[in-house]
Amino acid sequence: MQRIPLRAVPNQSLEIVLGGQNCTLRLYTRPVDMVEHLFMDIAVERNVVLSGAICQNLTPLILYRHLAFEGQLFFVDMQGDEPPNWRGLDDRFRLVWLAPGETPEPVEEAAA
Repeated sequence: MQRIPLRAVPNQSLEIVLGGQNCTLRLYTRPVDMVEHLFMDIAVERNVVLSGAICQNLTPLILYRHLAFEGQLFFVDMQGDEPPNWRGLDDRFRLVWLAPGETPEPVEEAAA
């Protein structure tokens, strides 16, 4: 498990190597029904893997095996069970990456 350092700002982008993957993570805050929510875009080698994923506590961001991303990303609420918001990033709300051997398998797409 690797903790990913974040800043307590509403919008940010960072480049980080996760398991040999050159990743770009973009976090941004948007209002939904007058409540701020945190979203994430993920790119590997500048190729978009995931766009507009809503961030939730202990909910995997990588949901499908076919996505070109090794491992898993999770937010962890260190004080309860709330969805992450920018005000508590890296303190209350931590982003962690788990290597493929450390993580539950991504959800498979339902057969049509």
